[in-house]
Amino acid sequence: MEAYGKSGPAAQSALEDKLHKTTLDGTADAGSTINPETRMTLVLDQWIAEKRAEGQLTPQSLTTYLGVLERDLRPAFGALRVREVTPVAVNRVLMALGQAGKFDTARQARNVMSQVMTMCVRYGAAAFNPVRDAVTVRKPKRKEVRTIALEDITLLRKAVREWEDRPALLRGRRNITLLPQIVDTMLGTGLRIGECLALRVEDVDLDAEIPTLTVTGTVVRVEGQLVRQPKPKSDSSRRTITLPSFVVTAIREALALGLDGGPDDLVFPSTKGTPRSPGRVRDHLREAQEGIGVDVTPHDFRRTVATQVANSTTLSNARALLGHADESTTARHYVQRVHVAPDLRVVIDRLIQQTATEVDSGSQSGE
Repeated sequence: MEAYGKSGPAAQSALEDKLHKTTLDGTADAGSTINPETRMTLVLDQWIAEKRAEGQLTPQSLTTYLGVLERDLRPAFGALRVREVTPVAVNRVLMALGQAGKFDTARQARNVMSQVMTMCVRYGAAAFNPVRDAVTVRKPKRKEVRTIALEDITLLRKAVREWEDRPALLRGRRNITLLPQIVDTMLGTGLRIGECLALRVEDVDLDAEIPTLTVTGTVVRVEGQLVRQPKPKSDSSRRTITLPSFVVTAIREALALGLDGGPDDLVFPSTKGTPRSPGRVRDHLREAQEGIGVDVTPHDFRRTVATQVANSTTLSNARALLGHADESTTARHYVQRVHVAPDLRVVIDRLIQQTATEVDSGSQSGE
Protein backbone atom coordinates (compact mmCIF):
# COMPACT_ATOMS: atom_id res chain seq x y z
CA MET A 1 0.00 0.00 0.00
CA GLU A 2 1.32 3.46 -0.89
CA ALA A 3 0.63 7.03 0.19
CA TYR A 4 2.20 10.36 -0.63
CA GLY A 5 2.93 13.64 1.15
CA LYS A 6 4.98 16.83 0.78
CA SER A 7 7.52 15.52 3.30
CA GLY A 8 8.58 12.25 4.87
CA PRO A 9 6.50 12.73 8.03
CA ALA A 10 3.50 13.86 5.95
CA ALA A 11 3.75 10.77 3.77
CA GLN A 12 4.03 8.58 6.87
CA SER A 13 0.92 10.16 8.37
CA ALA A 14 -0.95 9.75 5.07
CA LEU A 15 0.03 6.09 4.93
CA GLU A 16 -1.14 5.54 8.52
CA ASP A 17 -4.42 7.25 7.65
CA LYS A 18 -4.89 5.02 4.64
CA LEU A 19 -4.07 1.89 6.58
CA HIS A 20 -6.45 2.92 9.34
CA LYS A 21 -9.30 3.55 6.90
CA THR A 22 -8.73 0.10 5.45
CA THR A 23 -9.01 -1.33 8.95
CA LEU A 24 -12.26 0.47 9.67
CA ASP A 25 -13.66 -0.80 6.37
CA GLY A 26 -12.99 -4.32 7.59
CA THR A 27 -10.50 -5.25 4.81
CA ALA A 28 -7.44 -5.55 7.04
CA ASP A 29 -6.56 -6.69 10.54
CA ALA A 30 -6.37 -3.81 13.04
CA GLY A 31 -3.32 -5.38 14.63
CA SER A 32 -1.36 -4.95 11.40
CA THR A 33 -1.91 -1.18 11.37
CA ILE A 34 -1.45 -0.27 15.04
CA ASN A 35 2.20 -0.23 16.10
CA PRO A 36 4.43 1.89 18.34
CA GLU A 37 4.73 4.54 15.60
CA THR A 38 0.99 4.90 14.95
CA ARG A 39 -0.49 8.31 15.73
CA MET A 40 -2.90 8.23 18.64
CA THR A 41 -5.62 10.01 16.67
CA LEU A 42 -5.85 6.88 14.50
CA VAL A 43 -5.77 4.64 17.55
CA LEU A 44 -8.66 6.57 19.10
CA ASP A 45 -10.67 6.13 15.90
CA GLN A 46 -9.95 2.40 15.91
CA TRP A 47 -10.99 2.04 19.53
CA ILE A 48 -14.36 3.78 19.10
CA ALA A 49 -14.96 1.80 15.89
CA GLU A 50 -14.45 -1.44 17.81
CA LYS A 51 -16.76 -0.23 20.57
CA ARG A 52 -19.47 0.49 18.01
CA ALA A 53 -18.95 -2.91 16.38
CA GLU A 54 -19.42 -4.70 19.73
CA GLY A 55 -22.97 -3.36 19.84
CA GLN A 56 -22.99 -3.22 23.65
CA LEU A 57 -23.04 0.57 24.12
CA THR A 58 -26.24 2.44 24.90
CA PRO A 59 -26.73 5.66 22.89
CA GLN A 60 -25.99 7.62 26.08
CA SER A 61 -22.70 5.77 26.70
CA LEU A 62 -21.66 6.23 23.08
CA THR A 63 -22.31 9.96 23.34
CA THR A 64 -20.26 10.09 26.55
CA TYR A 65 -17.35 8.22 24.96
CA LEU A 66 -17.39 10.43 21.87
CA GLY A 67 -17.42 13.53 24.06
CA VAL A 68 -14.39 12.34 26.04
CA LEU A 69 -12.53 11.46 22.84
CA GLU A 70 -13.13 14.72 21.02
CA ARG A 71 -13.08 17.12 23.96
CA ASP A 72 -10.29 15.69 26.11
CA LEU A 73 -8.25 12.87 24.56
CA ARG A 74 -7.75 13.80 20.91
CA PRO A 75 -6.50 17.36 21.64
CA ALA A 76 -4.13 16.03 24.33
CA PHE A 77 -2.86 12.79 22.76
CA GLY A 78 -3.89 12.81 19.09
CA ALA A 79 -0.55 14.01 17.71
CA LEU A 80 1.52 11.62 19.84
CA ARG A 81 2.68 8.21 18.69
CA VAL A 82 1.73 5.17 20.76
CA ARG A 83 5.28 4.88 22.15
CA GLU A 84 5.10 8.50 23.35
CA VAL A 85 2.11 7.89 25.62
CA THR A 86 3.83 7.51 28.99
CA PRO A 87 2.56 7.72 32.57
CA VAL A 88 4.05 11.23 32.69
CA ALA A 89 2.08 12.30 29.59
CA VAL A 90 -1.14 10.85 31.00
CA ASN A 91 -0.49 12.43 34.40
CA ARG A 92 -0.10 15.85 32.81
CA VAL A 93 -3.54 15.68 31.21
CA LEU A 94 -5.36 14.22 34.22
CA MET A 95 -3.78 16.66 36.67
CA ALA A 96 -4.78 19.61 34.47
CA LEU A 97 -8.38 18.41 34.51
CA GLY A 98 -8.27 18.02 38.29
CA GLN A 99 -6.80 21.49 38.79
CA ALA A 100 -9.65 22.88 36.69
CA GLY A 101 -12.12 21.19 39.04
CA LYS A 102 -13.22 18.73 36.35
CA PHE A 103 -13.04 15.66 38.55
CA ASP A 104 -15.73 13.64 36.77
CA THR A 105 -14.16 14.46 33.40
CA ALA A 106 -10.76 13.33 34.70
CA ARG A 107 -12.28 10.04 35.85
CA GLN A 108 -13.95 9.48 32.49
CA ALA A 109 -10.80 10.41 30.56
CA ARG A 110 -8.70 8.02 32.64
CA ASN A 111 -11.18 5.20 32.12
CA VAL A 112 -11.41 5.65 28.33
CA MET A 113 -7.65 6.17 27.87
CA SER A 114 -6.97 3.01 29.87
CA GLN A 115 -9.24 1.03 27.54
CA VAL A 116 -7.52 2.57 24.50
CA MET A 117 -4.06 1.64 25.75
CA THR A 118 -5.21 -1.86 26.70
CA MET A 119 -6.17 -2.27 23.04
CA CYS A 120 -2.65 -1.13 22.07
CA VAL A 121 -1.15 -3.76 24.37
CA ARG A 122 -3.42 -6.39 22.83
CA TYR A 123 -2.16 -5.51 19.34
CA GLY A 124 1.49 -5.48 20.43
CA ALA A 125 1.87 -1.73 19.92
CA ALA A 126 2.63 -1.10 23.61
CA ALA A 127 4.44 -3.26 26.15
CA PHE A 128 2.24 -2.13 29.04
CA ASN A 129 -0.69 0.15 29.81
CA PRO A 130 0.80 3.50 30.97
CA VAL A 131 -2.53 4.65 32.41
CA ARG A 132 -2.27 2.10 35.21
CA ASP A 133 0.74 3.96 36.60
CA ALA A 134 -0.84 7.38 36.14
CA VAL A 135 -2.40 9.44 38.90
CA THR A 136 -6.02 8.95 39.93
CA VAL A 137 -7.59 12.38 40.36
CA ARG A 138 -9.97 12.33 43.31
CA LYS A 139 -12.71 14.73 44.28
CA PRO A 140 -12.32 16.73 47.48
CA LYS A 141 -14.24 15.50 50.49
CA ARG A 142 -17.93 15.45 49.66
CA LYS A 143 -20.14 18.18 51.08
CA GLU A 144 -23.07 17.37 53.32
CA VAL A 145 -26.17 16.19 51.47
CA ARG A 146 -28.51 19.12 50.92
CA THR A 147 -32.26 18.67 51.36
CA ILE A 148 -35.18 21.08 51.15
CA ALA A 149 -36.77 22.35 54.36
CA LEU A 150 -40.50 21.65 54.73
CA GLU A 151 -41.39 25.35 54.74
CA ASP A 152 -39.35 25.84 51.56
CA ILE A 153 -41.24 23.02 49.85
CA THR A 154 -44.49 24.89 50.54
CA LEU A 155 -43.01 28.15 49.23
CA LEU A 156 -41.61 26.45 46.15
CA ARG A 157 -44.78 24.61 45.13
CA LYS A 158 -46.78 27.84 45.45
CA ALA A 159 -44.21 29.86 43.49
CA VAL A 160 -44.02 27.27 40.72
CA ARG A 161 -47.79 27.33 40.16
CA GLU A 162 -47.87 31.14 40.18
CA TRP A 163 -44.99 31.20 37.69
CA GLU A 164 -46.74 28.73 35.38
CA ASP A 165 -49.91 30.82 35.44
CA ARG A 166 -48.08 34.03 34.46
CA PRO A 167 -49.51 35.78 31.39
CA ALA A 168 -46.48 35.01 29.21
CA LEU A 169 -47.33 34.02 25.67
CA LEU A 170 -45.60 31.70 23.25
CA ARG A 171 -46.71 32.00 19.63
CA GLY A 172 -50.03 33.44 20.72
CA ARG A 173 -50.74 31.05 23.59
CA ARG A 174 -49.65 30.48 27.15
CA ASN A 175 -46.35 28.64 27.45
CA ILE A 176 -47.12 25.23 28.93
CA THR A 177 -44.03 24.07 30.82
CA LEU A 178 -45.73 21.44 33.03
CA LEU A 179 -43.35 22.61 35.77
CA PRO A 180 -45.84 22.30 38.69
CA GLN A 181 -46.72 18.75 37.64
CA ILE A 182 -43.08 17.75 37.11
CA VAL A 183 -42.04 19.19 40.48
CA ASP A 184 -44.82 17.37 42.34
CA THR A 185 -44.07 14.09 40.57
CA MET A 186 -40.39 14.29 41.49
CA LEU A 187 -41.18 15.31 45.07
CA GLY A 188 -43.52 12.36 45.45
CA THR A 189 -41.38 9.67 43.83
CA GLY A 190 -37.68 10.61 44.04
CA LEU A 191 -37.30 10.07 40.29
CA ARG A 192 -34.26 11.30 38.41
CA ILE A 193 -35.24 14.12 36.08
CA GLY A 194 -34.51 12.00 33.01
CA GLU A 195 -36.71 9.20 34.37
CA CYS A 196 -39.54 11.62 35.08
CA LEU A 197 -39.47 13.14 31.59
CA ALA A 198 -39.33 9.66 30.01
CA LEU A 199 -42.58 8.50 31.64
CA ARG A 200 -45.12 7.17 29.14
CA VAL A 201 -48.87 6.95 29.63
CA GLU A 202 -48.57 3.16 29.67
CA ASP A 203 -46.05 3.42 32.55
CA VAL A 204 -48.61 4.90 34.96
CA ASP A 205 -51.65 3.22 36.48
CA LEU A 206 -53.71 5.89 38.18
CA ASP A 207 -56.97 3.95 38.45
CA ALA A 208 -55.65 0.97 40.40
CA GLU A 209 -56.53 0.55 44.07
CA ILE A 210 -52.89 1.43 44.74
CA PRO A 211 -51.79 3.82 41.95
CA THR A 212 -48.28 3.21 40.60
CA LEU A 213 -45.76 4.24 37.99
CA THR A 214 -43.01 2.05 36.53
CA VAL A 215 -39.61 3.41 35.49
CA THR A 216 -38.79 1.91 32.09
CA GLY A 217 -36.54 4.49 30.46
CA THR A 218 -34.79 7.84 30.64
CA VAL A 219 -34.26 10.90 28.46
CA VAL A 220 -30.75 11.22 26.99
CA ARG A 221 -29.05 13.34 24.37
CA VAL A 222 -27.63 11.42 21.41
CA GLU A 223 -25.63 13.31 18.80
CA GLY A 224 -27.32 16.54 19.81
CA GLN A 225 -30.86 15.17 19.82
CA LEU A 226 -33.02 14.39 22.86
CA VAL A 227 -34.41 10.87 22.72
CA ARG A 228 -36.19 8.50 25.08
CA GLN A 229 -33.83 5.63 25.85
CA PRO A 230 -35.99 2.51 26.34
CA LYS A 231 -34.16 1.45 29.48
CA PRO A 232 -33.22 3.34 32.64
CA LYS A 233 -29.76 4.12 33.98
CA SER A 234 -29.19 0.62 35.38
CA ASP A 235 -30.98 -2.67 36.00
CA SER A 236 -31.77 -1.61 39.57
CA SER A 237 -33.29 1.62 38.24
CA ARG A 238 -36.14 -0.34 36.65
CA ARG A 239 -38.73 -0.25 39.44
CA THR A 240 -42.40 0.27 40.27
CA ILE A 241 -43.30 3.06 42.70
CA THR A 242 -46.57 3.56 44.56
CA LEU A 243 -47.96 7.06 44.16
CA PRO A 244 -49.08 9.52 46.85
CA SER A 245 -52.38 11.23 46.07
CA PHE A 246 -50.75 14.56 45.15
CA VAL A 247 -48.66 12.83 42.47
CA VAL A 248 -51.77 11.17 41.02
CA THR A 249 -53.35 14.64 40.85
CA ALA A 250 -50.25 16.10 39.18
CA ILE A 251 -50.13 13.42 36.48
CA ARG A 252 -53.87 13.73 35.81
CA GLU A 253 -53.41 17.51 35.42
CA ALA A 254 -50.60 16.98 32.92
CA LEU A 255 -52.62 14.51 30.85
CA ALA A 256 -55.71 16.76 30.95
CA LEU A 257 -53.79 19.49 29.10
CA GLY A 258 -53.91 17.28 26.03
CA LEU A 259 -50.37 17.82 24.76
CA ASP A 260 -49.19 15.58 21.94
CA GLY A 261 -47.12 12.88 23.63
CA GLY A 262 -45.36 11.96 20.40
CA PRO A 263 -44.61 8.39 19.28
CA ASP A 264 -43.70 7.40 22.85
CA ASP A 265 -46.96 8.87 24.27
CA LEU A 266 -45.06 10.80 26.95
CA VAL A 267 -46.71 12.11 30.11
CA PHE A 268 -44.58 15.29 30.18
CA PRO A 269 -43.78 16.02 26.51
CA SER A 270 -42.65 19.32 25.04
CA THR A 271 -45.25 21.36 23.18
CA LYS A 272 -43.82 19.83 19.98
CA GLY A 273 -44.51 16.25 21.08
CA THR A 274 -40.83 15.49 21.67
CA PRO A 275 -39.03 14.58 24.92
CA ARG A 276 -38.88 17.62 27.18
CA SER A 277 -35.35 18.91 27.83
CA PRO A 278 -34.02 18.40 31.40
CA GLY A 279 -31.98 21.57 30.90
CA ARG A 280 -35.10 23.58 30.11
CA VAL A 281 -36.83 22.22 33.21
CA ARG A 282 -33.85 23.34 35.30
CA ASP A 283 -34.01 26.80 33.69
CA HIS A 284 -37.73 27.09 34.39
CA LEU A 285 -37.21 26.01 38.00
CA ARG A 286 -34.54 28.70 38.49
CA GLU A 287 -36.87 31.34 37.06
CA ALA A 288 -39.76 30.25 39.27
CA GLN A 289 -37.62 30.53 42.41
CA GLU A 290 -36.47 34.10 41.81
CA GLY A 291 -37.33 36.36 44.71
CA ILE A 292 -38.65 33.72 47.13
CA GLY A 293 -35.37 32.96 48.93
CA VAL A 294 -35.24 29.34 47.76
CA ASP A 295 -32.55 27.86 45.53
CA VAL A 296 -32.98 24.17 44.75
CA THR A 297 -32.31 21.85 41.83
CA PRO A 298 -34.30 18.85 40.56
CA HIS A 299 -31.78 16.52 42.20
CA ASP A 300 -32.48 18.16 45.56
CA PHE A 301 -36.02 16.74 45.30
CA ARG A 302 -34.52 13.26 45.06
CA ARG A 303 -32.29 13.80 48.10
CA THR A 304 -35.17 15.26 50.11
CA VAL A 305 -37.43 12.29 49.40
CA ALA A 306 -34.63 9.84 50.21
CA THR A 307 -33.92 11.54 53.54
CA GLN A 308 -37.60 11.61 54.51
CA VAL A 309 -38.04 7.91 53.72
CA ALA A 310 -34.77 6.80 55.37
CA ASN A 311 -35.41 8.77 58.56
CA SER A 312 -39.09 7.78 58.80
CA THR A 313 -38.71 4.13 57.79
CA THR A 314 -35.47 2.43 56.70
CA LEU A 315 -32.45 3.07 54.50
CA SER A 316 -33.41 -0.06 52.58
CA ASN A 317 -36.74 1.52 51.62
CA ALA A 318 -34.96 4.67 50.44
CA ARG A 319 -32.57 2.59 48.33
CA ALA A 320 -35.45 0.72 46.68
CA LEU A 321 -37.36 3.94 45.99
CA LEU A 322 -34.36 5.61 44.34
CA GLY A 323 -33.39 2.53 42.35
CA HIS A 324 -29.90 2.10 43.73
CA ALA A 325 -28.12 -1.25 43.63
CA ASP A 326 -26.30 -0.57 46.90
CA GLU A 327 -27.47 1.05 50.14
CA SER A 328 -24.07 2.71 50.56
CA THR A 329 -24.78 4.91 47.53
CA THR A 330 -28.06 6.03 49.06
CA ALA A 331 -26.46 6.70 52.44
CA ARG A 332 -23.43 8.59 51.09
CA HIS A 333 -25.00 10.75 48.44
CA TYR A 334 -28.72 11.07 49.09
CA VAL A 335 -29.58 10.90 52.78
CA GLN A 336 -28.87 13.87 55.00
CA ARG A 337 -27.09 12.70 58.11
CA VAL A 338 -28.73 13.62 61.39
CA HIS A 339 -26.03 13.71 64.04
CA VAL A 340 -27.98 12.86 67.19
CA ALA A 341 -26.18 11.11 70.02
CA PRO A 342 -28.02 8.24 71.76
CA ASP A 343 -30.05 9.03 74.88
CA LEU A 344 -27.47 8.41 77.62
CA ARG A 345 -28.98 10.52 80.39
CA VAL A 346 -29.39 7.62 82.81
CA VAL A 347 -25.78 6.51 82.35
CA ILE A 348 -24.37 10.02 82.77
CA ASP A 349 -26.65 10.76 85.72
CA ARG A 350 -24.97 7.88 87.57
CA LEU A 351 -21.66 9.72 87.30
CA ILE A 352 -23.03 12.55 89.40
CA GLN A 353 -25.16 10.35 91.64
CA GLN A 354 -22.09 8.37 92.71
CA THR A 355 -20.38 11.53 93.97
CA ALA A 356 -23.47 13.39 95.11
CA THR A 357 -23.38 11.97 98.65
CA GLU A 358 -19.76 12.99 99.18
CA VAL A 359 -20.34 16.46 97.79
CA ASP A 360 -23.46 16.92 99.93
CA SER A 361 -21.75 15.65 103.11
CA GLY A 362 -18.73 17.84 102.50
CA SER A 363 -20.98 20.80 102.04
CA GLN A 364 -22.79 20.07 105.32
CA SER A 365 -19.58 19.65 107.33
CA GLY A 366 -18.43 23.08 106.26
CA GLU A 367 -21.51 24.78 107.70
